[in-house]
Amino acid sequence: MTKCKACGADIAKGVKKCPHCGKDQRNFFMKHKIISVVIVIIILGCIGSALGGGKQSNTSNNAASNAKTSNSKNASQSSTKQQEVKQRQVQGKATDLSAGTFTVGKDIEEGLYDATPADGSGNFIIQNASEPTLTVNEVLGSADNMGVSKVRVKLVKGEQIQLESINKTHFQPATAAFVTEYKATSLCSGRWVVGEDIGSGRYVVTPKSGSGNFVVYKDGMPKVNEVLGQGGVQQVTANLNEGDIITIMSLNQVDFQPQK
Repeated sequence: MTKCKACGADIAKGVKKCPHCGKDQRNFFMKHKIISVVIVIIILGCIGSALGGGKQSNTSNNAASNAKTSNSKNASQSSTKQQEVKQRQVQGKATDLSAGTFTVGKDIEEGLYDATPADGSGNFIIQNASEPTLTVNEVLGSADNMGVSKVRVKLVKGEQIQLESINKTHFQPATAAFVTEYKATSLCSGRWVVGEDIGSGRYVVTPKSGSGNFVVYKDGMPKVNEVLGQGGVQQVTANLNEGDIITIMSLNQVDFQPQK
């Protein structure tokens, strides 16, 4: 038994109407089944929409995360490429040598140097360590309108340096950045590498003044061998490829102009 919601009389459970007052005993949802179904559908729709929005949000977050990872990867690859660009490694130690004979590795460290006369002028000779050949044979300094003011040299352990009639020669380790761009360039006496000291390409080569030897080696064999200036040619057109070695002797300045 239960009590009527309206009159309070005792009635049987489950009856739809009170037999005493006639009041409908069903709740709202039982009395309005269609409306109840609509409400349930709306509620389920809201729940589904909320779940779908969360999934979309997660998808967006994942997409943003993937984009961020991709950008980071691209930045990392770009950084790696920049790190792969060759940088000149400074080799050797600044040293002053007087007249005499000196051994590389004992009196001066191995390395790439620019040699200049610090006091006086005279003969500057470097002899190969393993065979009696001269890798450098220059007049360093100004003597009777002869000689050069600077020589680029690569000193290898065991080589013999001979300085004659010159009080002091300064050896300064090369620190200039690599030149890889195909552009107008000037080089002095010494040994130079295409792809490090001058960009590869086709050039018109002209001495600024004086005369001397101009040789380009490919795989150890000369592909260009000329006397530039007085007693030789006034200019030479040469194809310079990465890795070629350029040797300039007895010339203070040689100009390389890209051929148009």
